[in-house]
Amino acid sequence: MELTIDGIKNKADFEKAGVELPSFDVAEMQEKGKANPRWIHLGPGNIFRAFPARVAHDLIADGEHWPITAVVPMNPEELDRQLAAHDLMTLSVTLNPDGTRGLKVIAGISEGLAWARPDDYARLVEIVKDPGVTMISMTITEKGYGIHDSQGNLSEQVLEDIASDPRQFHKNTMANIAGLLVRRYDAGGVPINVMSFDNFSHNGDKLRDSVTQVMRGWVEGGKLDAAVLEWVENPEKVAFPVSVIDKITPRPNESVADELTELGFTDMKVELLGRTPIAGFVNAEPTEYLIIEDVLVGDVPNFDKYGVNVTSRKVADDFENMKVTTCLNPLHTALATAGVVLGFETIDAEMRDPALRAFVEQLGRKEGLPVVVNPGIVDPEDFLNEVLEVRFPNRYLPDNPSRIAMDTSQKVGIRFGETIKKYIEQGRDLGELKAIPLVIAIWMRYLLAVDDSGKPFDPSPDPLLDELQGHLKGVELGKPVDAHAVLQPILSNPAIFGVNLYDTPLAQRIEQLFTELVAGTGAVRATLNKEMMA
Repeated sequence: MELTIDGIKNKADFEKAGVELPSFDVAEMQEKGKANPRWIHLGPGNIFRAFPARVAHDLIADGEHWPITAVVPMNPEELDRQLAAHDLMTLSVTLNPDGTRGLKVIAGISEGLAWARPDDYARLVEIVKDPGVTMISMTITEKGYGIHDSQGNLSEQVLEDIASDPRQFHKNTMANIAGLLVRRYDAGGVPINVMSFDNFSHNGDKLRDSVTQVMRGWVEGGKLDAAVLEWVENPEKVAFPVSVIDKITPRPNESVADELTELGFTDMKVELLGRTPIAGFVNAEPTEYLIIEDVLVGDVPNFDKYGVNVTSRKVADDFENMKVTTCLNPLHTALATAGVVLGFETIDAEMRDPALRAFVEQLGRKEGLPVVVNPGIVDPEDFLNEVLEVRFPNRYLPDNPSRIAMDTSQKVGIRFGETIKKYIEQGRDLGELKAIPLVIAIWMRYLLAVDDSGKPFDPSPDPLLDELQGHLKGVELGKPVDAHAVLQPILSNPAIFGVNLYDTPLAQRIEQLFTELVAGTGAVRATLNKEMMA
């Protein structure tokens, strides 16, 4: 069996393998989608292919015309090898906690583009100008929204883009989106929704602020009429809703690929694109949430029918705060860096380690829940219980700690800084926080790129990796360290943590823990056990 338009015509083999096929003609849908585009998505990675693309697929299956134009912003090979090779379809593999699998061919994409290719970018410009297009969504990771360096200044790349013609291709992602919106305005300015589906706090606000700041630079430089900026800042013309997405979607796993090969697939091997595993399938957990703020403009799908909650800003904020700052993402980050340093292959294996289990229990139940707000959609304690009892321990969901450790510098301010700020605002004793300073200290230890046995490893990509490791240069396991000297430039940076940690007692505690963690081989395990198992 092959996942192609011709391949799925062999329905009997797919049905025998238990694979749900599209109920519509995929080739016909794609032709109609090219002629009448409706929805652009930037960054068609795994979570998009398993969730928003599935929403589009189900809409199409119900006779609603909402195909997606998928745009790859980085390496065009991602488009060629992961999507185009399968005629823009994806095999969704749902990994249930009981060991069963759900297999579904998702065909929600009508056209694939790589905007680094001039012809594809020109095509994208034409699509953006089409009044039938009312949505641009994106999953580009937190770093994709950045326009500043670590010191809070506009990056050199963004300054170059601001100095250039707004209507050309730009290197910075936010500048490129701003430029596309300029083209939308030029074509008549039909209202459009620009939506971040990335996993960080107030994503829509960050997206709007980055786009408008680039545009403001163009206006101030005399390169753009102020009326364009006014149009983008008018919420009745361009909406930037906040959203929260939740579906654990690990990198494609070799064991899943082997099972698919046994079922008869000949094109479901895991390949490498640089350091990133890619495949024609996506393996993911069954649990999923997508919350979108109810400020959408123009014609949009009936999302609520397809497992998406369109709701008030308050509910979206409360759900986001529950998930991103207390009940899931902080726990994931804690397990990520600790897991890499301790040599764990998967998150579920970490959950069977008593000290690591106690670590995330402390972080979620004792430090997070006391300051969380109930969003109403789900009770925070129930949500946390599902995370700790069902989702993270799912041994059939082979999620690698190194995947979650990517871009940690872009995450810690939200995942831990927000809780710290709540403790300060509510007058709580910061001394009650045991897990949060340990998470940060272990992250500092992780940056040494040496595991607890003394073996070197390659840290996951992070835009601040070189800068942060530069501050730790010279630190060696088993040798004396001046923790304050090496950590002060990092812990004092509010651009990383949301606060200057030296304005709290946490910085001193982190320095103490870091000193213990670098005392020698086995020190991470010893410190973790001492702190969490006492």
